[in-house]
Amino acid sequence: MIIQCPSCAAQARLPDSKEGAKVRCSQCGKVYVARPKGSQGRTKGKDNSSTMIIGGVVVVSALVIGLLAQGKGKGPPPPPPEETAKVAPESEGDMLGWESEGVLAARKLHTLLSAEDPIRLSQLLHGSKTYKRFGEELAAKTEAEGGSAEPRTPWLGLVGTERLIFLSDVARDMINGTDRELFDQWKPYHGWIEADDEGIGGGLIVRLKLSNTDTSLGLPDRHVEWHLARENGVLKGWNWMRWISPEEVTTQRRRGAGKIERRVLSDGSKVIEGKIRPIPYDLDVSPEMRARIDDLIARLVDPDGTKTFAIQNELREIGKPAIAPLMTKLATIPLDSIDNATSLNLVHLSLQGITGYQTSFQAHEALGTTKERQESGLKQWFGWFDRRYRSFKGRPEEEEDPLLSDPDFQPRNARERRELERARNKLKRGG
Repeated sequence: MIIQCPSCAAQARLPDSKEGAKVRCSQCGKVYVARPKGSQGRTKGKDNSSTMIIGGVVVVSALVIGLLAQGKGKGPPPPPPEETAKVAPESEGDMLGWESEGVLAARKLHTLLSAEDPIRLSQLLHGSKTYKRFGEELAAKTEAEGGSAEPRTPWLGLVGTERLIFLSDVARDMINGTDRELFDQWKPYHGWIEADDEGIGGGLIVRLKLSNTDTSLGLPDRHVEWHLARENGVLKGWNWMRWISPEEVTTQRRRGAGKIERRVLSDGSKVIEGKIRPIPYDLDVSPEMRARIDDLIARLVDPDGTKTFAIQNELREIGKPAIAPLMTKLATIPLDSIDNATSLNLVHLSLQGITGYQTSFQAHEALGTTKERQESGLKQWFGWFDRRYRSFKGRPEEEEDPLLSDPDFQPRNARERRELERARNKLKRGG
């Protein structure tokens, strides 16, 4: 359908399904209700008899004037020129782009985060969906730690003050917690609606493209994804995360590709090292799985955390999707204290459990390691990633090799000697 701005008469084309939705004029910025051109102000069921009578009089008058003009040998007067109102772009211009309602809502959330305003931020969080999201995360965390989550009062069962306290706590966690890196010193300059399921009771997925406010750092642009839904007619946020574009994935992996280096350490060990750098998630890892993995890793490296063995087992069951964020954790924890070395060792053991690969990393010199072997052990993981990750399908089930199960086994011919040597080499490499 064609709609027309009641303020500046600019026209735009929208799908018929958007009739009745609020749109913003791309020319003058006025917000109005989308109706087919010529139908604004019309109300259903109203008696239009007077309008029809007036219209009939106008038509008869026009015919009489035309006949009189023809009687004088003159043709009918030319029709008035059609207005040439500017037509806005297709629905993307009004409904999906930078000035769309969804992107404006995400931009406002980002602004309140940057301004560290928990009160106004909490007012733009979707109550029931945010409550459900954090309730599920809490239940998963409690279960992973060996406990049983107590039944939670449903959102509708909470009184007004309880709802306000909950949303205020979430807003403060967004501002002061790990989510801070999503917005701190990052400013949105482009955005769009990636998905729109409002028509079937869902919500919007909005992606904002951000640039760092400190241009001297030379940091590449990044993206943040917001999930929005309506509450009392207002679009509010309930889920947020870092979104890695396909271009970012390609760029980051190209930076590390082909950088492997073969080295001989001072103790004679021969190793293969790679460039230490953050590694993004694979594109096919769902947002829900990313949130689950991020939570597990955060609890794994928490100095006051417990149940690390259970967390390592859960990461091992997840398998390949957990490798990239674990590698990123190796790249972002500095090796400058015993606590950090312990955290790095837990990440190292988790990666070892998933891949079966072993490096020279150890948490402390008391375990027979050196600073050189510690640093090289981290680089060896990135050497493995650059060589093996793409073809990695998952660690095969550990089965004892029959050639190694018998300590008295003696090869009888050249073929058995080769197979025994191959099995020993495989054991040294960690499977």
